[in-house]
Amino acid sequence: MTSTNDYKWLIPSSPNLGSKSIEEEKALWDKNHEDYTNTSFSITQDPKICKTLIRPEHCPGYDIPNSPDIKVLIPGCGSEIYLQKTLLEFCPQIGQVYCTDFSKTAIEKSQADWKKAEGDSRSHNQQIIFEELDSTRITEQKPEWNEKFDYVLLANSVVSSEDKTNREMIREFGKVLKPGGKIYGYFPTTLCFLEIAYFSRKHAHCVTEGFIDVYGNKVWDAEWQEAQIYYTPLRLNRIFKEAGLKQLSLEMQFLDYEPFVSLFKEMIDHDDPDIFLWHLLVRYEK
Repeated sequence: MTSTNDYKWLIPSSPNLGSKSIEEEKALWDKNHEDYTNTSFSITQDPKICKTLIRPEHCPGYDIPNSPDIKVLIPGCGSEIYLQKTLLEFCPQIGQVYCTDFSKTAIEKSQADWKKAEGDSRSHNQQIIFEELDSTRITEQKPEWNEKFDYVLLANSVVSSEDKTNREMIREFGKVLKPGGKIYGYFPTTLCFLEIAYFSRKHAHCVTEGFIDVYGNKVWDAEWQEAQIYYTPLRLNRIFKEAGLKQLSLEMQFLDYEPFVSLFKEMIDHDDPDIFLWHLLVRYEK
């Protein structure tokens, strides 16, 4: 039975203000991946970001083992291959790596780029597999993936504009983990944009006009057409808890170096050297 307390963690849909169906989101991402470099913001383009997920210098206990027994899932992999290349750099003997996305365009482009960059033989020998798959229906579409993976790696890939969809994804990631398996992931957070609005005078209107909704974990674009969910730590921790996962660590990661400083300066048009993006880096275990 669901208690009244449970509902405070749920974010209601806003059907008249940017809510999208899965089909609409898929079409949007198909279009974005046609020219991803110029239409989207990818954090995996920086080797430090990828390395922190795979072989963090300050947290050696979270290293992904370089073993043929290890199976990794990278859901929502998109059309970039930075994370896959870094994984094989540090774990050349890794067993299987499945890269999935619900965008057919993303999978076709990432697979083509992988073969072009590394060659067919390495792609096959290292068992890197690209596959079109809906992250909200993994165990329905792939029942043999129940408790299959040792690690799930997420790099800003739980970013549906619907809270319900994001929760379904995280539940599915929990299902495909082996007992003791781990999720490592980056998540944008509403609190980052709230800080920016308070410290950048030209962005103060984002608070006063309601563009940033901390309770609803939403950030609206300037024309009020679309809301993106960026979770706060408490809300995100609750969602993982509901998925049956226990927290290992949750920390802030400042993107205060190139290329992120220049990209973000251009995105929001500011000239303060102390304003930059920061993300939540989470690690959970089944």
